[in-house]
Amino acid sequence: MGSSSLPSFVIISGGSGCNAIAPAFQALTPNVNYVLGISDNGGSTSELIRVLGGPSIGDLRARLTRLIKTSGSSEKQAMKDLLSHRLSATGEAQEVQAEWQCIVEGRHALWQPIPTEKKETVRGFLVLLNSEIIKRAYKSFDFRNASIGNFFLTGARIFFGSLEAAIFLFEAITGIEENTSVLPVIVTNHTAAIAAELQDGNILRGQCEISHPAPSSSHTSRTNSNLNLSDKTSEPANSNLVFEKSTDEKLSSAIRRIYYMAKIYPWPNPKVLSRLDTSDFLVYSIGSLFTSIAPCLILRGIGKSIVQSAHLKAKIMILNGYNDRETEGYTAIDFIEAITQSLNQSRWIEDAIAPFSLPPSKFITHMIYLSNSRIPVDVPRIEKLGIQCIKVDAPTESVTDRPSYTDGMIRPVLEAIINQSVVT
Repeated sequence: MGSSSLPSFVIISGGSGCNAIAPAFQALTPNVNYVLGISDNGGSTSELIRVLGGPSIGDLRARLTRLIKTSGSSEKQAMKDLLSHRLSATGEAQEVQAEWQCIVEGRHALWQPIPTEKKETVRGFLVLLNSEIIKRAYKSFDFRNASIGNFFLTGARIFFGSLEAAIFLFEAITGIEENTSVLPVIVTNHTAAIAAELQDGNILRGQCEISHPAPSSSHTSRTNSNLNLSDKTSEPANSNLVFEKSTDEKLSSAIRRIYYMAKIYPWPNPKVLSRLDTSDFLVYSIGSLFTSIAPCLILRGIGKSIVQSAHLKAKIMILNGYNDRETEGYTAIDFIEAITQSLNQSRWIEDAIAPFSLPPSKFITHMIYLSNSRIPVDVPRIEKLGIQCIKVDAPTESVTDRPSYTDGMIRPVLEAIINQSVVT
């Protein structure tokens, strides 16, 4: 069966949350478009943004490396190992930098299984990235926890002047399936930072401050590092470089809305709107609701495209298995309302007439949830909204385990929805 006769998906997701279930989509069809945000200012991306500027590419790189099919190919496995490799997060600065130089100079063991032509292609962009860092030596780049895949994507983006060109090169050199695409929700060479307005009026700036603030820093110092100040003599160490996503620090109140700081109503990647118009199924995947999903939904034209698409057969929300700092105390209804509000917000930007809200059923037709979900699910109330609820049986977990999906759990549900759509 040709790929053109297979179903097609648009998946709106975060970086790490959806990685575990991505094989479920790939097993059904190669026609999968992963839409990811570019506003994460944590991990090694935070140091690239601090020193070089540019969009966040960590989530894009994580999805790209997950999509490399390595079975039966030692070369692809070697490429995946290289582009997934991280420098030590805890080593001495000189040791960490020495390993980086070993990689840049082509002497590291990671290069050995990789053909010369691919080695020199990748290495060329790492050399370029290294030279850009050296130009900014006064900023004292911190190589701890650095991702080689992030370095490759950033070097390629700087060389081509295009994030999309860098992604294309990554896909081509690693052999990712031709009809599978990873789409940044915004196409830019600049940083696209988000902020959250809370119900009590407080403003949190930057994804880390919203989702997983560094425990060792005060609110003020974290906010300053998120604003990307370049003078390290007056700035605390990058507290977002190594972090834990789990945190006991609670928000002072619930999140009212998410917005982009530099440009309140940016335009999305035109390819995202095009895929929404031509794909069969839309999936709001698992991930952080306000820092991964919402930033992809509040952009101009997204809500309008989802509502008006004549091609979309189902709009599927996969409910997280548990709440995090962003959604403490949320029920499934709250998740549905947050997605609906974000997409209505997107529509209001475009409406010349007085804005009005569309109901959840215009944006969501199905909701998948775990049988052991720690997020309360009121099935009768949700189905009254016109949303079909589908429970996924999850294996019994220990007390300390968090309810989570696997690709094997998701795939049969997706197949059932596809078959149901074909019949109707």
